[in-house]
Amino acid sequence: MIGKKLKGYRQLLKLTGVTLANLAGINQPYLSEIENEKKVPPIDTFMNLINAISQNAPVTPENSNQVLTENNFKLFKKQFVVTKGETEKEKNYNYSEDGDHDYDLTGHNTTIYTITPNVSDYSTPIAMFNVRDNENFEIELDRVLRELYLLHSNSQEEYRELFRPNLLDFEINESSADLIYYVPQIRTSLFEWWYNHILQDFVYGDKIENNNPNFNLEKELLISVSSLENDEGNFSPVSTDNSVNLSKELLDGKTITIDLRITTDKNIKLLLDGQLLSNDELTALKFTLNGIRYNRKSNNQNSYFGRKRQKLIDEGYFDDKD
Repeated sequence: MIGKKLKGYRQLLKLTGVTLANLAGINQPYLSEIENEKKVPPIDTFMNLINAISQNAPVTPENSNQVLTENNFKLFKKQFVVTKGETEKEKNYNYSEDGDHDYDLTGHNTTIYTITPNVSDYSTPIAMFNVRDNENFEIELDRVLRELYLLHSNSQEEYRELFRPNLLDFEINESSADLIYYVPQIRTSLFEWWYNHILQDFVYGDKIENNNPNFNLEKELLISVSSLENDEGNFSPVSTDNSVNLSKELLDGKTITIDLRITTDKNIKLLLDGQLLSNDELTALKFTLNGIRYNRKSNNQNSYFGRKRQKLIDEGYFDDKD
């Protein structure tokens, strides 16, 4: 199941196996074995693949509302240069039945403006618009740029053909549809959406079939992935709470080592018989740990811990150097 889904996302982005493997830091034959369900990747390799896919996935009608926000539009507007052109009297054309025409001057002045992206790969204007003397320039500029900004929110099939399937080398094409990708915050929002969407799909989508020969390995991988979910029920490439819930399933068959030198009541919550230890209980535990640390440091043979240690040495459990 895991390999087939990874392959599906790779094909959705029209990435070759070689390209995705290079992006994830693995070789193509190994990726092929993963996609063909012959191997289950360890969690670090799996997450490298998810990151590689998420960082190169485009804006789509499905995620445009979350990515193309009003705040991101303000950043999008900043990457354009607007040049003022000629101003002339507006003409009102009158056409006759035989096709001839003449015009009357309306009394309004019209100014032509051109919009050029302020990025190195674009050299020609992408849009022109007219502003009458009784119209607001900012409103007209906003209207033109917003149409460009929201191109990717159009779900019609003919529009989809205009958009790139992935973000590799988007800088080499002078396509106005790609201009949104020059805004770092849009790229960040896009990455975060795909990262969460893909991991949600793996954890809560299709279940692993019992007859899958990799059932146990895939289950173990998905349990590890599910532990990355934050308190809001989302997967974020940048954890907001920096916490991991070590569930029984995740711990099963594993040894967890906690360095108590850097553990405080601020960064660890301990359960005893299913109940959180209170602050007083944590304080008592801290004093106990300090006592153990003191006795280790002093190596006092007459202390309780020193006598216990000496007894174990005498009984041959370990030597005096341990």
